[in-house]
Order: sequence, then C-alpha cells, then structure tokens
Amino acid sequence: MKKFGLLQYPEKMSLSNRVFNLYFAKAGIDATYEDIVLTPQQFDEEVDNYIASYDGLNVTVPFKGQILRHVTPVEDASKCHAVNCIFQRKGYNTDWLGFYNSLASINVEGPLLLLGAGGVSRAILYALCKMGHKEIHLCNRTVEKALQVKEDFSKECEVIVESFGDLKDVLKGVRTFINATSIGMFGELFDLNVDDISHLSLVYDVVYNYTPLQEMAKEVGITCVDGKAFWYHQAVENLKIWDVYEEKIFTECFEQIVGAES
Repeated sequence: MKKFGLLQYPEKMSLSNRVFNLYFAKAGIDATYEDIVLTPQQFDEEVDNYIASYDGLNVTVPFKGQILRHVTPVEDASKCHAVNCIFQRKGYNTDWLGFYNSLASINVEGPLLLLGAGGVSRAILYALCKMGHKEIHLCNRTVEKALQVKEDFSKECEVIVESFGDLKDVLKGVRTFINATSIGMFGELFDLNVDDISHLSLVYDVVYNYTPLQEMAKEVGITCVDGKAFWYHQAVENLKIWDVYEEKIFTECFEQIVGAES
C-alpha cells in the first residue's frame, strides 16, 4: 500500500485528507492519505523520517520554506522559495500552477494587490510573473517578511511593499485583490466595506470555505475565485507528480466532497 500525507501545524482535518482518501477508494488505488502534525520545534529533527517512509507528501503552512533544507527543489520550487509537494526527495511547488490554472478563463487586471508574504503568496507572485505582470503591490502585517519577498523576486518583477495599515488606501488604486492569508477562515473580518472594494474587477481568496470577503465581493457582482478552485488545480498537479491521477474520478470525488460541505 502506498502512503501519502500532509505535513501541517496546527492539527486540522484537511480537505486533502477527505478528497484524496475518497479518490483512492473510488479509483481502486491501494493508498492512504494522512494528516501529519509536527510542531515547528519537531520539524527539522523528524521530517526526514517522514520523507523516507512516505511515497509522497504535501507541505502546508508553516513549513513550505523550512522544508527546502530537506529536499532537492526543482526549478519552480527554487524560484518560488517554497515547496508544497514532495516525491522521491524532490521538492515541487504546485501552488503556483493551482493559482495559474484556476484563472485560465479569467482576465486578471492590474494594478494588483497581494496580501500575505508566506509560501502561498510566493507561489502566487511567481504565477503572476508568468502571466506577464511586472508590478505587484504586496501587503503584510510583518513588513520585514514582505521586504524579504521583494528581494527574492527582484529579478522577476517589481514588488511594491505596502503597510497593512494602509490597506484601504492601497485598494483604491488597484483592480485585483488577492488574499493569500488565512483571514476569513474562521469568520474573521477585514476592516473593509462594500464601498472599499466595489471598483475591483477580481477578488481572489485562497481560503476554501466561504468567507466574509467572498460574500462581500459576490454581493456587488465582482468576479470572485475562492480557495476551492486553487486547491483543486494544485491537487491535480500533485497526483500527476505521484503518478496516480485519473481525471474523471478525481473531479467526481472533489465535487462530491466540496458539494457536501457547501
């Protein structure tokens, strides 16, 4: 039996766990998928054992950068400075493809504002550069992290670091707002109202449950892409890397789980 899993902290039942296990069962693939919890203090000491004993792994916050010390990153992962998929001790970044492919039929207008400076944000920045965007406003609570992202992507595009306290003012000058943080996952609210976002053409929220930001965007008719689309497209790439992908069955399983939770 093949073993796959998600390295995470803190503990939660992931969408990956629910969808992948259903998929393996329906596709007749002899495999399991587990949520693996490691504390940040345990991570460097114990992660190599998991890499050695699992056929494939996913990596989520807060470990997407830390894992780089334990795998050989492929080109995209190196440029994103983040890994979210592991196979045969190689580190891949499928998050950027999750973002890129979820927007295949949607026009992403600039100027753009990206909120967050973690691993997902780095993947999104990489995807935006691939789309041809040369200037991205980046806002994060910790300015130092945003400045590090700016430095890491200096050869790819111009990153303009903005203060989190100036979020409303920065929003006035952009057409696309991308939330790459967990804000809204548990019902948290941005200090925003309908008037602050009504001029936007696109809101992209990586949180895959329904958030107040998504509700506000849909209320005023803004094109809104949520984290379910992001998750689906990066998951497809994971399964391809692990060589266990069957498109029709996977799509059916994803829709079954997501539909039941909507």
